[in-house]
Amino acid sequence: MNKIITEIEKRGVKFFLDHTNLDESTTGYGLTMDDTSKPTIATVAGSGFMLASLIIGDKKGYLGKDVAVDIARKTLKNFYYNIDHYEGFFIHFANFTDGSRHRKCEYSTIDTVIFLCGAIAVDSYFKDSIISEYFQKIINRIRFDKFVFNRNGKPTFYMSYNPDKDGQYVEGEPGFIHHWGIFAEQLPMYVIYAGLGFDKALDVYNSFDRVFGEYKDFGYYYTPGNALFVYQYPLCFLDLENIKDNDGINWHQNAQVAVRAHQQLSIDLMDKYKSFNKFAYGFTAGKTKGGYRVHRGLPNTKNKYDTDGTVHPNAVVGSLTLDNEIALAGINYLYNIPNLFGKYGFVEGFNKDLDWISSGYLSIDKGLELLMANAYLSNDIRKAFMSHNIIKKGMKILKWK
Repeated sequence: MNKIITEIEKRGVKFFLDHTNLDESTTGYGLTMDDTSKPTIATVAGSGFMLASLIIGDKKGYLGKDVAVDIARKTLKNFYYNIDHYEGFFIHFANFTDGSRHRKCEYSTIDTVIFLCGAIAVDSYFKDSIISEYFQKIINRIRFDKFVFNRNGKPTFYMSYNPDKDGQYVEGEPGFIHHWGIFAEQLPMYVIYAGLGFDKALDVYNSFDRVFGEYKDFGYYYTPGNALFVYQYPLCFLDLENIKDNDGINWHQNAQVAVRAHQQLSIDLMDKYKSFNKFAYGFTAGKTKGGYRVHRGLPNTKNKYDTDGTVHPNAVVGSLTLDNEIALAGINYLYNIPNLFGKYGFVEGFNKDLDWISSGYLSIDKGLELLMANAYLSNDIRKAFMSHNIIKKGMKILKWK
């Protein structure tokens, strides 16, 4: 099995090298393609995963250290000078070549945070003065408190900002959009915020709702839509297996239960959807035959699962270190499905009912697979991330022990 997982890791690094703008003559340097079927559009979050991939590339000998450091330096420098931001928070999507804002997309907290996670990891790992200089410039420019507002007496993060009346996610007047009043993939944001010394960090962390629910014998704190990636993404960087917060919540164990609940629901729907079984499971976000879609597991706020029967391999690979018994058996099963494992590892998904196998990749899904494969094999990314002074300070302030 380790041979397959090593291939996932190796091909994942190759994906980011091949789908990131490394042309120094452009102002899009360091931007990573969002979707291989749409090569002109880049995603800031993808670049965060790309930065993390440089550590794996160096550690495992897939590229030279000088090359990795050079890419990290130039990426951070270009993001500081050329990628559009609002109060330091970057745009969600950008033009792959020149880095300009894609249409009227939002300025995104979560995509910026994923980028920062990758930047924190390379800053910690490479200990390079130029990387550190531009990382500090980027993070010190962010006015986190501008994105905090009072919600029912609690200081709470907004999700995003869009100045355009007809912009992405804008309903009514433009400006700040939605808020992180829910448990979702934003956990690293609180640690970073706390680590930067903001006084109300613990209050902001305590502001989002913890809603506990059950599917059969599996009880856990669930996100409103209950897409599996929400539990997995934060743990690409945060190593919380033996960590509890001040309320006694262990987010690693919570994600572990979520994986098991998603697997059980997939088993329960085997008679309805041909792709599902104990090895091919998970209700997550990804490409389907009909386009990008976010599926819902149980429990969720609508008390109804949502799927078209598509299985996304990243849901299974993303379960590594959360429940290795389930994940390893699933990876082995998926690896033996013809045309599902390609040049860059697992493609986006498959659906036997619709006779469909994806031919492409999404960078954020590839990032999840790459980092969880690394977490299983050698844990290089999480070790680097967790050892950064910002993260160590943030954990202490949030009272995570």
